[in-house]
Amino acid sequence: MYDDGEDRIFQFLKAICFPIILAVASILLLRTNAKKQEASSSIPGNPRGKYPLLGDTIDLLNPKTMASYQVSSRRKHGPIWRTSVLFNKCIFVSGAEHLHQLSKQEQLHRNTTACFPPHHRALFGHHSVLVTSGEEHARLRSLINPVLQPSLYEEEIRMAVTAFVSRCKNEKDYFPLVDAFKQFTLSVALRIVLGEYRWQEWMRSDNNNTRLVALLDDFSIWSKGLLSPPTSFIPFTASYYAMKARKRIRNILLEVIEEEKEVLNSRDEGSCNRNQKKSLIERLLHATTNNAAANSSLTEEAIVDNIFTLVFAGTDTTASVLTSAFFELAKNDEVRERLQACVEKEELAENNNDAADEALRAFLSEVQRCYPAAPFTMRNIADTGANGIDLGDKYGRVPPGFNITYAIAGTLLDDKVSYPNPSKFDMDRWLKKKDSKPTQNWAFGGGCRTCPGRFLSVAESVALLRAVLSRKHGFQWTLRRDQDLNFSYTPGYFPKDGLMVKIETKCS
Repeated sequence: MYDDGEDRIFQFLKAICFPIILAVASILLLRTNAKKQEASSSIPGNPRGKYPLLGDTIDLLNPKTMASYQVSSRRKHGPIWRTSVLFNKCIFVSGAEHLHQLSKQEQLHRNTTACFPPHHRALFGHHSVLVTSGEEHARLRSLINPVLQPSLYEEEIRMAVTAFVSRCKNEKDYFPLVDAFKQFTLSVALRIVLGEYRWQEWMRSDNNNTRLVALLDDFSIWSKGLLSPPTSFIPFTASYYAMKARKRIRNILLEVIEEEKEVLNSRDEGSCNRNQKKSLIERLLHATTNNAAANSSLTEEAIVDNIFTLVFAGTDTTASVLTSAFFELAKNDEVRERLQACVEKEELAENNNDAADEALRAFLSEVQRCYPAAPFTMRNIADTGANGIDLGDKYGRVPPGFNITYAIAGTLLDDKVSYPNPSKFDMDRWLKKKDSKPTQNWAFGGGCRTCPGRFLSVAESVALLRAVLSRKHGFQWTLRRDQDLNFSYTPGYFPKDGLMVKIETKCS
């Protein structure tokens, strides 16, 4: 918590220093942009954007207009438009078919690089799969993807779901469901990172419990720095506190890595069966690639950096999807009763029901479409010899040096061809139909940078929904009437008042 004196200092420094930093960055980047090639003149839009120097940066990064900016621009200019964002020329691409063609080129030529400011690179770490590009990015993904399979962490997810349901049932009055979801998703992430066995051990030990609480608090402080101005060099700012929290988290993770390495070195692999109890850290220590020419393992710093990435990707975004799902179920009795019937049928059969699983996944896909948690992803087109990105005969080629943005929210909310009647909540559009092409979900991004934890996120959400909608063990909830339910990005997509709910009765 900041006191009033710290807050006044922060506001003063923000008012004085940030405009100076902005002006210097603008001058330097404008000089760079002046030397760049031009994109095809057939791409509609204003190359300089809405505001001098800033272009459309304010509208795109405004928490209230990230999605609506894309929809309005798409309706004004068409599926592809040009502008300026973050002091660089930028092309926005929307529409499922256009995004599909863009992702194919990106995967084929690997001629785009991660587009993150230095502030974010420092917070995630320079070895993070999120900020690396090219061959190193491909190598990291080949190491990380196999250890993120949901089947490896069923126990951790089940224990976290049980704790969440119990905690909600013990609430006697209205409480913010957003906070409960963030706590749930962070607990799942840390159970997976540490291993369920270590999580339980730390919970029982006073000293380690203090360390666990500190870890939870520091991840919260760290995540707030991701949306703050890049002022980590100024004391008492959110960025400053975020970098301090990152150092503390890093130290704890390195201690755990050393503990795991000692265990691995001291035990006989043939006589110790802990396959189902392995933590993510242990799996990352074992991870290797089949490419003998490349470094086939992860360094300790790379493990730490990618844990930051996976914790961020697996907490706010998943909590955002769950918040939107519970909001939709609270106001859509028909969908809630339909899903409850599927879960009840599964319970009566006393085994997992493919129909229930399919229905829950279809519901979540429609939630992700109507309430996109990650509204866009941005790349920079690298000069790799592929001569830029080809957008087809109508729009021409975008040269190296430009940013290119996957307009995910604009696609999911306004592509009437891929998602007929997009303003209607319709989970049936995601259910498999004979002789029809499956609907493509762009909520997790696309191309060679698709979210590596997407399957784990969906598995967590399905498990939680199945438990809450159970007539035997679940509960019902109602929304408080006098709350602000306007959603904005912070960085996930959440209602202003935190979705205040009250647990009424069990589903039965």
